[in-house]
Amino acid sequence: MPHHLYKAVHACAASLVLFMSSGCHSSHSSQFSASVQSFPIGIQPFNSYLNEVEQYLIKHRTFISEDKAQEITMNMPFECGTENSGTGVLLVHGLGDSPYFFRDVANAMCTEGIHVRTILLPGHGSKPGDMLNVSYQQWQAETNHHIRLFSQEVENMYIGGFSTGSNLTTIASFSMAEKLDIKGLVHFSPAFKSRFFVSRLAPYIDSLFPWPNVEEEDNPSRYNSTAMPGFAAYQESVNVLQDLFSQSSEQKSKLNLPVFMVVAEKDSVVDTSTVAEQFRDNFIHPKKCLIWQGEEVPDVPTNTLVMQTMDVPEQRISAASHMSSLFSSQNELYGIKSQFRICDNGQGSDAEARCKAGDEVWYGPWGYNALDGEKERVYARLTYNPYFEEMIDQLLVFTGTKKNKTFCKNK
Repeated sequence: MPHHLYKAVHACAASLVLFMSSGCHSSHSSQFSASVQSFPIGIQPFNSYLNEVEQYLIKHRTFISEDKAQEITMNMPFECGTENSGTGVLLVHGLGDSPYFFRDVANAMCTEGIHVRTILLPGHGSKPGDMLNVSYQQWQAETNHHIRLFSQEVENMYIGGFSTGSNLTTIASFSMAEKLDIKGLVHFSPAFKSRFFVSRLAPYIDSLFPWPNVEEEDNPSRYNSTAMPGFAAYQESVNVLQDLFSQSSEQKSKLNLPVFMVVAEKDSVVDTSTVAEQFRDNFIHPKKCLIWQGEEVPDVPTNTLVMQTMDVPEQRISAASHMSSLFSSQNELYGIKSQFRICDNGQGSDAEARCKAGDEVWYGPWGYNALDGEKERVYARLTYNPYFEEMIDQLLVFTGTKKNKTFCKNK
């Protein structure tokens, strides 16, 4: 789940509860209106899907820079590593995001001969207004369609995603894992449950509050603003998944699938303690690993846990963020050398202005509360993973690509 929803929930919480709109804002500009043409869904084969999505984005995207070709490329679904189709990983992005979020992970896996494929969920990649017409059912159907399609092309299929994409692929696994012989799940910051009770209202008020928060669009890889129907679709994925996890029959509520998860302890929106508990209790296959980026040890068996401290002062890192696990420090947009900063990070306007002006910053999740000795620090979002190579090594062992390294062990 993106940071602006955290902000939107806080900004509009009182009005949502009281069904008043005084705390929220809306926009009438063209980028906040839905396209007349529907997003292409259910397309096959994958090459045809790529062609149709590209034409849709060329026609409907509201560009935020002069480099239109780059923006299209960043938001396009893609695949790589197709020379060796023995093992494949299908990845689904999060709310408001794009397939670009998997570029670094995909490149690393494809270099090792894994076939990686990503998709673009309806409503994404074009303009925020296209989120006005999305639904959970639409996203789930499109996810299921591509899982079935990919299963016909690889022998050993893994599926997973980032944030909302983790929810969609986990839900699909309950009905499709055995039939399609899914080999395992790969999840980054799974958004199984939100930290905020008020988010549960989203599916019921999406028509009353279409724009809980509108921001300047300056990120070519994702939206800064998301319409309430998108938020509602995410929450419905949470509701469906939690219902599956709480089935009265104990066997029905569990997945006997290998699972690989990366979770940021201080994730600003996701209830990470619940994610850890459900990793422990609802994923019962013995081959599983939780990479926990934080300081407090979660309540999971030690043989399924890798701890990675995110107190990294030499890189001015205080904590991991919701998005940081996915990106290498060398990423052109989100890496160390990039000039792009996410300064809207839940801090005061003075600190945000200093961040935008280029002052020295520290890095963490949205809303990170500085400790007593850190009060003068200015924070930007952490957008890369200082343990990226170690994470990829464990992922390659999980998929059976590397066999000479120990799985799920702390160094």
